[in-house]
Amino acid sequence: MKKLHVAAFVFGIGCFFLCLYNFSVYAQQDLKIPPASSSWKEILTKKKGKVVVLWTKLEPFIYQKNMVMLGIEADLLKDFLKFIRKEYQVKVELDWKEITNFNHVLFLIKEQKGCYIGAAAFSITAERKKYLDFFLNYLPDISVMISNEAVPLYLDSMSFYKDAHRYVAYTAEGSTYEKDLIDLQKQIAKTDSTLPPFQIKYARGTENLIELISQNANAFGFIDLPIYLQYYQQKYPIKRQFIFKRIREGNAFIMPKNHDWHEPIAKYAQSAQFRAARNLILQKYLGSKNLEVVYDIYAGRGEEHIFRQEKAIQDQLMLEKQLENERQKRLWLTSIIIAIVIIFIILIALGFYYYRYYIRERDNQILRIKNEEIEQQKAEIEAQRDEIEEKNKKISQALWQIQEQKRQLEELNESKDKFFSIIAHDLRSPINSLLGFTNLLSNYADAMTTEEVKKISNDLNASLKNVLQLIEDLLTWARSQMGRIEFNPKVFILNEIIREELELSSILFEKKEIDLQYELQPLLMTYADPNHIKFVLRNLLTNALKFTNKKGLVRVRAFYQSEKVWVEVEDNGVGIPDNVKQNLFQIGGVKSSKGTDNEQGTGLGLLLCKEFIRKNDGDIWVESEEGKGSKFIFVLKKAE
Repeated sequence: MKKLHVAAFVFGIGCFFLCLYNFSVYAQQDLKIPPASSSWKEILTKKKGKVVVLWTKLEPFIYQKNMVMLGIEADLLKDFLKFIRKEYQVKVELDWKEITNFNHVLFLIKEQKGCYIGAAAFSITAERKKYLDFFLNYLPDISVMISNEAVPLYLDSMSFYKDAHRYVAYTAEGSTYEKDLIDLQKQIAKTDSTLPPFQIKYARGTENLIELISQNANAFGFIDLPIYLQYYQQKYPIKRQFIFKRIREGNAFIMPKNHDWHEPIAKYAQSAQFRAARNLILQKYLGSKNLEVVYDIYAGRGEEHIFRQEKAIQDQLMLEKQLENERQKRLWLTSIIIAIVIIFIILIALGFYYYRYYIRERDNQILRIKNEEIEQQKAEIEAQRDEIEEKNKKISQALWQIQEQKRQLEELNESKDKFFSIIAHDLRSPINSLLGFTNLLSNYADAMTTEEVKKISNDLNASLKNVLQLIEDLLTWARSQMGRIEFNPKVFILNEIIREELELSSILFEKKEIDLQYELQPLLMTYADPNHIKFVLRNLLTNALKFTNKKGLVRVRAFYQSEKVWVEVEDNGVGIPDNVKQNLFQIGGVKSSKGTDNEQGTGLGLLLCKEFIRKNDGDIWVESEEGKGSKFIFVLKKAE
């Protein structure tokens, strides 16, 4: 008797400390609860407010995915807010606060004052109604007993009572599932007091029950019928025991007893909007067939659909298992056949190799004797051949040098002819213009008005600038051909140079009313000569400006692709004919042409661009269609 008293005392102390621990957990949880509006009246007065929703993950009722609240209850609450915004012209913000334990939500909502809502598919019970208010009953509450698929199917209660002690029941603290298990223990003890009770273990939350039951071969427990149907269709290793079904009033949201939301809640619950939204949301997350099963069982119309559905899934799983077994057998037989064939091939190869080795050794022995006789003669011949080869080598080298010099001279001569042709063509026109302007000023200056003199002076200035630019491009090209342009490659950030050239060109683009856009991938690192790349960018932007009509568009893009740095300068201007495009970067294709606003050009810019890009181990080309614009592309090394 004393031992019993001591045990009772120890048990009481343990319960006391457990209560203290739970209270401290609740208190800590409560401290983290964000503030909410004090009442519906306050929200109605201010026309705005905040409602805090305390929720526990329970698919498909409420859960979070990619920072978005989803599930039946999340969608219903969002629809409720739309309703009161329309009816009362108030803006209410929902603040979602996840609580890790189902029982904590019940406790916290009970203790709150103000606009707090609990969401976790709460069952409406008489006991909970004493300290909580339930609202928006959206679905019949049906709990069913499920078990691991390894547990036998029990067709009557007594058979299960006798075997119950062999199994472990999983549940969530404070849930109706826990109450159902405790009631089941009491029923077993009442039926036969000699039967040992089954063990109850607690999950972290209701969302873990399916996982625990599917992972333990001797596990069972209670779960909502919609949750069971959803996971069963996903082929979890679980099944339903068609005994001990529990049907309650329904699933709903909870609020503190002291709330004043009765009017808007009642108005929404009685509205056609609520009925329509509820049906659409339930079908979205449960599916029409599963929803039909829930209502059939709630109305007492039988469970034939569940039987058919589960049998179809079981038949499918059995068929898949048979197919997998047959596949494994075929794979095993195929592997054996392949292994035998490989061994046979290896044996043949070894026999062939041994035969070849024997024949080769015999022949080598004969050859060795003959080679010894030949080697002496060969040594004498080798000495003579080496001398001849040395002379031939010197002759070949001299011939190659002559051919290379000839080729270079021919190229230089061709370049010289083309170069002089360019000078003759591109210098004649502006010099003739200069002569014409100076002749006018020399002979008719006295007869001209100030405006006419000013106009001729401006034209003269433009022609001189064009001649100067042509001379500068010619000198630059000449220096590049003679190797006198400095080449200082280094690692640098291409973005900075592109932005600098875009800023320098922006005034000219604005003057011509051309929209200049750019899109740069961050931190484009390349290895090249920055001055060369500036020259190339400046020429490509000048060409795009020159051949784009007013109010046109020029777009610059730079990005990494295939371990290279790509730069594109694209316009929607006049485009380039095919016969010009194919020779655009060759000296024979150099020819100046006027832009859309009669801008002058030297014609050497693209030739220099090609020289500089090639010197930096890059490539440059053009994609263009006449009348639709051009896209100049050059590619550089990506910095290591």
